[in-house]
Amino acid sequence: MSESTNTPNQKRPSESDIQFGDEMLIEEAGFSFRPILGFELEVDGAVYMYSEDGILEISLIGGQLDNTISIAELNDELAADFMENFDSFELVEAGKDTIQGITGFLSEIRFFNAEEEGLGCSLICSPHINQFFFVLVITSADYWTHWGKQIFSALKSHIHFHPQFKPSTPLTEIDHYPDLTIEVYESIAPEEDVVVTVERGDVSLLLAARMINTQDEIIISDILAPGDLELYHFDPATGEFRSCIAEQPLTSDHGEICVFLPSANEQNLQIGDYRFSFTTQLGLPLQEAQVIIRRGRMPDKQLVDLNLWLALKNERFNDLDDLARFISDLRAALVEQMKPINLAPGIVECYHPAPDELDSFACINIDTDLADCSYMIGEIVENSRALNIGLVDRLTQGDPPVDAQVKAISCGSPGMILSPASPHACILVNYSPFEDDLTALAKTIVEQLFVFSGSVKHPVSYQPQNAQSDQSLDSIREMKIRLHRHPILYSI
Repeated sequence: MSESTNTPNQKRPSESDIQFGDEMLIEEAGFSFRPILGFELEVDGAVYMYSEDGILEISLIGGQLDNTISIAELNDELAADFMENFDSFELVEAGKDTIQGITGFLSEIRFFNAEEEGLGCSLICSPHINQFFFVLVITSADYWTHWGKQIFSALKSHIHFHPQFKPSTPLTEIDHYPDLTIEVYESIAPEEDVVVTVERGDVSLLLAARMINTQDEIIISDILAPGDLELYHFDPATGEFRSCIAEQPLTSDHGEICVFLPSANEQNLQIGDYRFSFTTQLGLPLQEAQVIIRRGRMPDKQLVDLNLWLALKNERFNDLDDLARFISDLRAALVEQMKPINLAPGIVECYHPAPDELDSFACINIDTDLADCSYMIGEIVENSRALNIGLVDRLTQGDPPVDAQVKAISCGSPGMILSPASPHACILVNYSPFEDDLTALAKTIVEQLFVFSGSVKHPVSYQPQNAQSDQSLDSIREMKIRLHRHPILYSI
């Protein structure tokens, strides 16, 4: 880095003074950017830009995310690689920031070189499955406040992400569930239909589709049962809407949409072809549609596996003996709460966020962080046919954030349960109110399982003593019948 020649009287450019060139695609790194006019530019897989006087430097790096390292650890490694020739530097965690709608980890940088103090920041995020993006901006301490921050802010608005690295375990290889048929359709044009054939003995159908760009919107326009029986129709151009399976048009959230059939107790899947038609806001193809069909007789009792993601600062969860007692006590509480609906907990696995990620995920804003948290959990769990439960110290909402009025929330419904990662793959629970009441925690988990699985249209208050009630479509008995068809459950 060159020695600063700036003086306090020198004019500093505003953000409006920063001009950008034509967009450049770094295909092998999974992102595109617009270079800053007047800056020197070097591109060799990664991008390095610097001002003509060398006072301000920028690094842009993208690549495949190794699941053996946390994204926060990768940020530290990449920053250290860039700063290795400086006399000294330190990174300080600075919370979260977003780039193109993707939340990432922000770090502040302070360094010394030839007795000159410098400042900057780095941001790392995971814009797509198995993919990372890293940006670093540094300059002299005098320039940082008036120039570096503006450069960093303006640069973020000219970055775009492109999915480049496929999951290490393709979805089509998920074939070890004898009661499930799983099919994946890729690159579906908006004018194409997805046709799903239901055979004798099939009891439920879960279809989940996603876009390459999570900011794009998927709209289901038609669902036809065998014999071209209309179950659902929506024309986004005219607003015309008819449906016997949904109360409102089916549109995506975070580029993903899910449908679970049959939709009511008195309905069964019909043998033959179900046809699904889609439109998209930008007219782009769907990245994929995953179809899971469950077949076979539904026994009286079934199991559900649980993945517990413990983003909690309580030291008891780091002690193996205390953790084992917690799991044992929670299992016992779940057994009692699930007994009236002929359900029981199966395998229970525990996961922890990386230590340097704990501060960021122990408190979750349900308005902004749900999808990122779900991705984080979905990427590390090993058992994908399970209910992912994130236990956190605090749930907030709003800006500025305040304590949320809910104790738990389902992130998506019913979720792409067998995907490597999804914005709709978990439920989140504020653990603090339940710390001394595992019965209440177990009851809340059951309530959220109903919501997550699509077995209810609205959140419910689960009352086990009413489990045999059959007075309405929203009764516990009706909910149980729909739940028992869902592919997240399995037979003993």
